[in-house]
Amino acid sequence: MTLAPRISRTLVRATAAGALLVIAALGMAASPASALKGPIAWQATGGWYTDHGDFFLGAGARLGLGPVTVIPNAEYVFLSGGSTYTLNVDGTLNVLPLGVATGYVGAGLGVFTVNPDVGDSNTDSAVNLIAGAGLNAIKFKPFGQLKLIVKDGDDPLVLAFGIRF
Repeated sequence: MTLAPRISRTLVRATAAGALLVIAALGMAASPASALKGPIAWQATGGWYTDHGDFFLGAGARLGLGPVTVIPNAEYVFLSGGSTYTLNVDGTLNVLPLGVATGYVGAGLGVFTVNPDVGDSNTDSAVNLIAGAGLNAIKFKPFGQLKLIVKDGDDPLVLAFGIRF
């Protein structure tokens, strides 16, 4: 009966690893000049996991494919009594593209690891559900989003703010 969660974790890890390898290959194939002009960008985020009020910082790449953006990213959650981090591959779709701002929705796969100071660490596979909006009118493009991390019955809601550059 424990086989299904192991298959699910293995499938998510293999999918995430494969996606990260493809992204790395695309990044290496692009010349530095074309990477600056092309669809590859970066983002930095910060915010709160609202279930316990824990602060997090994150970073990721942004690969634009028309109205779809693929975002491999990592987040570190600051806890007392342990550490928590996530590795994710998210995708967003622009649903409200305006010149000044863009609204988007998305989903992704992730690996959520909790490593307490006392006890065993735990890694769960997760599905991320995302909704947000970003400003496009300035060089550092600020954004805000909500992300629901669906995992193993404990589904934290994340309030994030960040910049795209």
